[in-house]
Amino acid sequence: MRRDISSDPTEILRSQRLEVVPYAPRVAALSECLGIDLSATLFALTNLPLCQERDTHAAVRRAAARLISERTETLRAAIPDMVRTHCAVLCVPGRVDLMQEVIGPLVSDTISILIDMPIDVAEHDHISRVFSQALGVAKRRKMDHALGQLTTRLRQTFSNADESVVGLKLAFTILGRDAMLGTFGCTLHDLVQKVDGGAWSALDWPDTPTRTGVPYIDRIALEDVTVGGEALEAGSNIRARLADYETAEDPRSRIGFFGAGAHVCLGRALTLDLWRGISRFMAQSTARPHVLEFALRRDDVFHIPQILFLEIEAP
Repeated sequence: MRRDISSDPTEILRSQRLEVVPYAPRVAALSECLGIDLSATLFALTNLPLCQERDTHAAVRRAAARLISERTETLRAAIPDMVRTHCAVLCVPGRVDLMQEVIGPLVSDTISILIDMPIDVAEHDHISRVFSQALGVAKRRKMDHALGQLTTRLRQTFSNADESVVGLKLAFTILGRDAMLGTFGCTLHDLVQKVDGGAWSALDWPDTPTRTGVPYIDRIALEDVTVGGEALEAGSNIRARLADYETAEDPRSRIGFFGAGAHVCLGRALTLDLWRGISRFMAQSTARPHVLEFALRRDDVFHIPQILFLEIEAP
């Protein structure tokens, strides 16, 4: 049973008496129960740093940090041109599908540079559902097929790489994709609503996004434990609501979107670099955006706009 408790999310995430959700064992049990092959999903889950328990987490995290550091300089150098290419459409009059025309391609380019292999984010639209607890059999099979195709392409591209490297590149594709899609999409929706027909340049562009695509992280109690003044039994699911930081009185608290403790997001610095690149470019535009239509994707894990149409008017 999952418990929502009124506690600072960082207290939950830093607790040494709480553990990550056992996604891989759950999927393995489901695969056996239903008699379906979910081997590609299991490969992904066993390579995601945030799914690692304490005995394996530190080593996997070090390896992930090393891969990211190897691509950081290249990615940071590419940000201005990527932003200019994909965000230019937001500076001229017309109707813009923000997710399909701007955020999606920008995220695709970012991840392509990070893993050093071109990808099409739309092509792998199902891979991020790996954390979902509400998928039917048909969607699970479709997701597993997409994960298998991407894994095969990674193995072919990096034929001399160890399987652990392939697994981490797959992990970056899964985690980076939806976290950035949701965070950038929801933040731009929030900011455009606040400017109320004013120019992009009139926005108070924050250093940290105002919304997160990762509204919560779940943990499991290893033993009977007290969190936020509430006693919880061993085995209880506990939710750290990162979205609480969206309404924090101090905007500096929004850095909490990226988690805390041993599992703090390894991509935090690059994500903030990309966000600030977007901010700097858009702050120069006097075009005036309006939200025409907005709806979140039906998703039990991420907050990602399914529909976000803007009308851009001339200055």
